[in-house]
Amino acid sequence: MAASETKFPRKFTWQELAELNEEHNAHVAVRGKVYDLRRFFRKHPGGVDQMRFAAGRDVTQLFEMYHDFSVAKVLDQFYVGELVTNEFPVYPEPGEFGKTLKKRVKDHFKQLGVDPKDPTWAMVRYVMLLTAIFSLWYLQTFVYRDHLIACIVLTFLFAVFLALGTLNATHDCSHFSVTHKPWVWRLLGSWHDFINGTSEYVWIHQHTLGHHPYTNVDEADPDIVTAAKEVPDLRRIKDTQTWLPRYFHQHLYMPFLYGLLAAKTRIQEFFILFFYKNNGPVRVTRPSTVHWFLFFGGKIFYYTYRILIPLLAGMPVWQLLFLVFVCDVFTSYYLALIFQVSHVNSNVEWPLPDENKVINADWWELQIQTTQDYSTDSWFVTFMTGALNHQTAHHVFPFVAQCYLPVVTPIVKKTCEDFGIKYNYCGTLWDALSSHVWHLKRLGRVDKQEHSSNDVSVLKQKTY
Repeated sequence: MAASETKFPRKFTWQELAELNEEHNAHVAVRGKVYDLRRFFRKHPGGVDQMRFAAGRDVTQLFEMYHDFSVAKVLDQFYVGELVTNEFPVYPEPGEFGKTLKKRVKDHFKQLGVDPKDPTWAMVRYVMLLTAIFSLWYLQTFVYRDHLIACIVLTFLFAVFLALGTLNATHDCSHFSVTHKPWVWRLLGSWHDFINGTSEYVWIHQHTLGHHPYTNVDEADPDIVTAAKEVPDLRRIKDTQTWLPRYFHQHLYMPFLYGLLAAKTRIQEFFILFFYKNNGPVRVTRPSTVHWFLFFGGKIFYYTYRILIPLLAGMPVWQLLFLVFVCDVFTSYYLALIFQVSHVNSNVEWPLPDENKVINADWWELQIQTTQDYSTDSWFVTFMTGALNHQTAHHVFPFVAQCYLPVVTPIVKKTCEDFGIKYNYCGTLWDALSSHVWHLKRLGRVDKQEHSSNDVSVLKQKTY
C-alpha cells in the first residue's frame, strides 16, 4: 500500500522509504520530510532517470545542490509524512556561507548572460575526443598492427584520450551539467558503457549519489570505502582503520595497484548489479529495461571493437592482449591519480558523524574543507584533468559545465576569504600528487595514536 493511502501524515523509517523506489510508488525525503512523487515522476524537468535514481532515498544534499533553495516550496504539495530514522548522516540547514556563495555564482552567470549548462564547447570537445579515439584505434588495428613499437606509442595516446573522454563526457553527464535535455545526458553517458566498457549506471550510484553528498564521510562515501574492520584492506587511508605492518610500504605499492582500476571496475560492477545490489554503502536501484540494454549493449560493443575486430584484422593474440593490458593500466593510473589527489590527502577534512548520525557542520563549508584544488591558473592542467583541478567549485556546483568552472573558482575563493573558511590549494599538479603519496606514507608508517597532539600532520578525521 502506498504511503499516501495510509494514515496521514505517516512516520517512515529509512528502510520503509527504501522500498518506495519504483515509478508506481516513488517517494523521496528532503530535510526529514517525505514526499510522494508518483504524479511528478514523468513531469520532472530533469527526466525520468533522475527520478529513478532519487526514489527511495533521502536526497536532501542532491536536491539543494541542483535546485535553488526557493524550489523547496514546490514539494509541499507532495508531502505525506516524516522520516524518523536515517540511513546516512544528515547535515544542518544551509548557513549563510552556502546561501551567499550560491547567490553570487547565480548572479555572476546572469550578469555574463551565460547558461552554465551551455553545451557548445563541451560538444566540440566530445567530437574531437571521439574522433581521436577511433582514429588511433583504426591506425593501431589496420595500419600499424605489424609494427609493435608504433602500436605501443598509439596505445599510450589511445589511453590518454580514453581517460580524457571519461573526464569529459562520462563525468559531465553523470552530473547533468551539459544542456538541459535528459536524453542528451543518457546518450552521452553511454560513452562510459560503449567506449570504456564500464557502466555509467553503476558509476552514477557511486559518484553522484554517494561521493558528492557525503564527501570523505566514512561509511557513506563509496570513494573511501575500505574493507570491513575484520578484513584488512589493501591500503590505509583513514585513521579509523587498524594499522598493520604491511601498510609501512603502501606509498610504494599502492600507486602500482591503481593500474588495475579498469579491470577491477569491469568485474566488480557485475557483482554490484547481480549480487551485492549496492555500490559500497549506496543501494543500487533496480535498472530499467533501457539501462539493462545500455549495460549489455555496451559490453558487446566494447569487446567487439577492442578484441574481436582486431583479431579478425589479423593482430596476433599475444600482441592484442599486451596492448589492451598496457592501455588499461595507463588509463587506470591516469584516472585513479586524478581522482585521488583532490580528497585523499592530509590537507583536507575527514568529517565523522556523531552517534545520532548527525554532522554538525554546514554541508557547503565541508565541501570546501574536504576538497583540494591545484594549478587552477593553468589551462593545460584544466584541459588534461577535465577541470578537476577546480574540484572545489565542481563540488559545490556540480551542475555547471566544466568549461565554466574556472569562472566559478575565483568566486569560491573570495567567498571563503569573506567567511574565514580555509581554501585548500596546491600550486602544481605535482604538489597535489605528492600530497596523496605523502598521505599514504604517513598513515602507513605509524598509527594516529602515536602522533603528538601538536603534530599538524595528523589526519583531520573528527566528529562534528
